[in-house]
Amino acid sequence: MKKLLVSKNMQLGLSCLLVVATFILQANISVSAQSSGQQTRNRWEKLVYEDAKALIQETTLELAKNPQNAVALRMRSSAFYRISEPEKGKADAVAALALLKNPVNAEEFEAKCYAERRLEKYDEALLDCTKAIELDSKYAWAYYNRGSVNEGKKRYEQAAADYTKAIELNPNYFDAYARRGYIYSLNKEHTKAIADYTKVIELDPKSASVYSARGYVYYYEKEYELAFADFSKAIELDPKYALAYFYRGSAYNNKKEYDKAIADLTKSIELDTKNALAYNARGFAYSYKKEYNSAIADYTRSIELDPKHVLAYYNRAYAYEAKGEKILADKDRQKAKELEGQPK
Repeated sequence: MKKLLVSKNMQLGLSCLLVVATFILQANISVSAQSSGQQTRNRWEKLVYEDAKALIQETTLELAKNPQNAVALRMRSSAFYRISEPEKGKADAVAALALLKNPVNAEEFEAKCYAERRLEKYDEALLDCTKAIELDSKYAWAYYNRGSVNEGKKRYEQAAADYTKAIELNPNYFDAYARRGYIYSLNKEHTKAIADYTKVIELDPKSASVYSARGYVYYYEKEYELAFADFSKAIELDPKYALAYFYRGSAYNNKKEYDKAIADLTKSIELDTKNALAYNARGFAYSYKKEYNSAIADYTRSIELDPKHVLAYYNRAYAYEAKGEKILADKDRQKAKELEGQPK
């Protein structure tokens, strides 16, 4: 009887040990999987900036194995936007959002927030990024995306605070510097804007858009040589960057170098045919060269693209008057005054 009791106790002890061992093994597997998942995410976050095409290849392979991987869709979406393929980026954001009905961790809430931001569902995105931050207070990407959401909602003070927090958590987060620099420029805090844009250039010397943005601020501050140098550098880095040609062409207008202005603005229009401001600026250059028919054609196109473009009406009125067409000039001036009286 005693032997039987000992035997049963031994069996019970072995069973308990087996349960504990199984629990420990499962816990180790879970921790290992989480660690592996975090390593993958960290690598993807680096690839967004270092090699977006490689990230697209890697996430596409992952999605072939696991089509339900919403985080992979979120990261591939970022990569598509990075290489200027917004249609594909938006499609991945839509697909990711469809999978994220019930997010459970910070990573999934951040992915949901990102997708909603891309789809301009700002109120929902704000809630989801805030939840991601509650779950992981050191999640720089969640702060950055919430900053982008606040920027989309024109809550610039809150956006700047979120970008600042993202920078505190990741001092090399150049997207956060770039967006904060933009907000500083909106607020006419030009010294701060230039400092942020300069930091981005230190971290990413091939960023044409940031050279262009810094050049714009320099120009506003009447640092003309620095501005032209930045616009030209942006064009050197990206010869198809329409905005840089527009800025430099507008700057040439202000220097009264109208032939150079027309050349740059024509290139800008070739690259972006929908920019009403570029047509107006080129019309201005033609007008000062007394090529009034060309000027009127450009002002007319500018108005077609933006029927509330007050300056284009005033500029076209000037060109009409220079040609002796007073009735048309008066009509344009009247229209401009009507638009000025309308609420913004």
